Amino acid sequence: MHTMKKGYVAFQVSLALATAGAAVPAWSQQQSQGQSQADTEMVEIISISRKRPESIREVPIAVTALSARELEAAGVERSGDFIGLIPNVSIVDAANVGDTQVNIRGIISTRDAESTFAYVVDGVLQTNPNSFNESLTDIAQIEVLKGPQGALYGRNAVAGAILVTTEKPSDITEARLEGGIGNNNTQRYSGMITGPLTDNVFGRLVVSHSTTDGFYENVYLGRDDVVDYLEDTSVKGRLIWEATDNLTYDLRGSYSEVSGGAINFNAVFALPSFVEDFGQEAFFNDVNDHEFIFAFNVPGENEQETTELSLKADWQGDTFDITGVLAYNDLDEYLLSDGTSASFYGYEVTEQCQSDRATLNNLPSDFGGAGRSDLFGDFLSPFVVLPPGQDFQGVYGPYTPTSCDGYQYQNRSQRDYSGELRFTSNDTDAPLQWIAGVYFADIERDVVVAYGADLGQGFLRQAYVPADGPNPTDLLFDDTFSTTVLSGFGQLEYDINSQWEISLAVRYDNESREVSNNVPNVSASGYNVNTIVNGVVGPINPAFNANPEGIPSREQSFSQWQPKVTLSYEASDNVNLYASYGVGFRSGGFNSIGTEATLDYWFNASGTGNPGDAVDAQLIVPDNYAKEVTTSVELGSKGVFLENRLKVNAAVFHTKVEDNQFFEFFAGPFGLLRAVTTIDELEIKGAELDLNYRVTEGLSVFAGAGFIDSEIIENKHRPLSVGNEAPQTPDVSYTLGLSYDTELTQSLMLSTRIDYQYVGETHFHTLQGEQTPTIWDFFGTLGGGVPPGPHSQDFSNAKRDAYSTVNARISLSGEMWSIALWGKNLTDEQYLQEVIPAPEFGGSFVHPSALRSYGLDFTMNF
Repeated sequence: MHTMKKGYVAFQVSLALATAGAAVPAWSQQQSQGQSQADTEMVEIISISRKRPESIREVPIAVTALSARELEAAGVERSGDFIGLIPNVSIVDAANVGDTQVNIRGIISTRDAESTFAYVVDGVLQTNPNSFNESLTDIAQIEVLKGPQGALYGRNAVAGAILVTTEKPSDITEARLEGGIGNNNTQRYSGMITGPLTDNVFGRLVVSHSTTDGFYENVYLGRDDVVDYLEDTSVKGRLIWEATDNLTYDLRGSYSEVSGGAINFNAVFALPSFVEDFGQEAFFNDVNDHEFIFAFNVPGENEQETTELSLKADWQGDTFDITGVLAYNDLDEYLLSDGTSASFYGYEVTEQCQSDRATLNNLPSDFGGAGRSDLFGDFLSPFVVLPPGQDFQGVYGPYTPTSCDGYQYQNRSQRDYSGELRFTSNDTDAPLQWIAGVYFADIERDVVVAYGADLGQGFLRQAYVPADGPNPTDLLFDDTFSTTVLSGFGQLEYDINSQWEISLAVRYDNESREVSNNVPNVSASGYNVNTIVNGVVGPINPAFNANPEGIPSREQSFSQWQPKVTLSYEASDNVNLYASYGVGFRSGGFNSIGTEATLDYWFNASGTGNPGDAVDAQLIVPDNYAKEVTTSVELGSKGVFLENRLKVNAAVFHTKVEDNQFFEFFAGPFGLLRAVTTIDELEIKGAELDLNYRVTEGLSVFAGAGFIDSEIIENKHRPLSVGNEAPQTPDVSYTLGLSYDTELTQSLMLSTRIDYQYVGETHFHTLQGEQTPTIWDFFGTLGGGVPPGPHSQDFSNAKRDAYSTVNARISLSGEMWSIALWGKNLTDEQYLQEVIPAPEFGGSFVHPSALRSYGLDFTMNF
């Protein structure tokens, strides 16, 4: 079954052959008199999914490979563009640049936790959480592996792996200029130069810059470039040094700066009792019917600086090869945006809030108000913002044009070192192939979530601002997380005979984690009335109540064996079958110190007279969470038919997840809080099918379908959710597309590609209609504007509707140039990108998706 030529050089030649042809995507370009069989055959794709080059048809893994030509034809610029081409894989990209959550077969990347898939670029495992969201320029091939891949790819590969291969430096001097313009003031420019620096050193440099104003407008500021705007500049370099005939060094480096919008959410209530109390249906609206108004007075901003360096050495021996990798990453990132606390009157009596409410309220002018329905919506639909003198009476929304909701500041910075040493057998004619290696990583991550007063005096972009500062801090989580990873791995592949192969891979990971608190032991500013208890201003982190002398550090180790057993069978020259069993592991970790204390005080009954006594939500959200272990069984087939013109892949799988890590968002009088919880047991069953049919020399049709049946088996944190579907997991997804290439003249090629994607209905929380208590039960005990409870939430209207999108691209290319007209979401489908239900708040925070976009690109090669 091992048919590829020996070693690293053979792989590079094969990959070049598979991706070099720009005229015909992924097909043989052999020509003869008339149309021959070779004209309609597919080029064999070389996969590196098992850390050695081999035909993708022989890889016993559900893997989708996209060539450079396919990526260009589909208009792929960022990660979300290619994710949409693959069944049973979806993505959410909402809160800020880089805050993407990828769902592979029902297992989701989790905010504030480790990823669920391994992201590997040119053989280097990326530990920087934002690497996956960098602009995709100069890409040779992308492979998406589904199912647990922990045995070879280690920590966090519980759902799969995504492998990116960039273009290698060339041994001849070449250059390329690209540019593009589009609606919403979208502009994109990039340049590449490559060639030999000496006889055995080759370089490649890529510089890119893109910017867009985005689709949405801030109606309060009257600006269309402060909501979902994006500016991205990056420089990427790569050097290949062929030191000897057997030794090659590969040095990669990149630097990027990103500026973009952040926290662009609206709120939708899910409170059926409020419909009866106030006679207003808007308190229990369908999230899909929400009319978005962005009117915050603190425009969201996200600034990132990323530096990445890696060195890979490949040595070819007589019987085995050695690969060594060293990598360094540095990410510095902050977010600043409007807040949510106006609904709970925290800053109601501040001078700035009182002043804002005089002119920024939606009380009808007939009743002496400002009538600003353009900022808040119609009065009592559902928001009620009243002028001064009617304090603690309104129904505010979050992210308003007033200062009454405060502000939030977040910082997520990371520095890490990692390395791998791998030994690989290279005699492909031998029945036994093997891989063995070790891996280490040292990671330090700073995580800040701060909430404070908006006094109309501007903002210091820092974790803690004292009470006499322009934006004093009232709630602060500030922690340094240190992680050390050590692991060993190996794989044996044995050809039992010419048809059967058995593969055994195993990895042992040990991850030591420590968290230390950086929050100063000081009181809140006193501006937020909810921080004052019995006339005393509380600390800016509630954990100090139980630890007056200082919050102690915590540490814990997590380890796991990750085996994978695969049996593959070459049923014929055209059909391969396989069965596999695999285990994946994602380390446990720590929520920010003070998370448990905050939630207990406001939401859990204690019998001490705290607000939680009235709510009694019975939450189980400790300051630490358990490791996640995924076990999966898969059966699959790969076949080519009709004289190699039709490729069909199919797979069925059954996955069990223990302690599935799930992000939850809590909003309340304290401001906001982010936490990782766990679903004790989750079961996922599914199937997928994809095909690619070369109809004629120029016409290709491709399609895919994914089906998932998921169920929450046990969830102690939210016991009412048992029996519900896995969150953020559509039960069905489809893709359908075609490409057509034709020669207009001997020097002109016309290429067209159309892609259709359908994504089924999607729940975003474990609670999917079950009613649970909210903080409004506490406010109902105080009198005022909220009547006595119960005021339970109901998320039956918080499910995202199914949606479909259509993308297209048509290009005209000559020998050294091309020009392309493109469009994305051509039907202008309006659908939600994300719904973040906050049960104890009694509503969801919703974010819209991109609307129709279109533009023109050009490329010049030299």
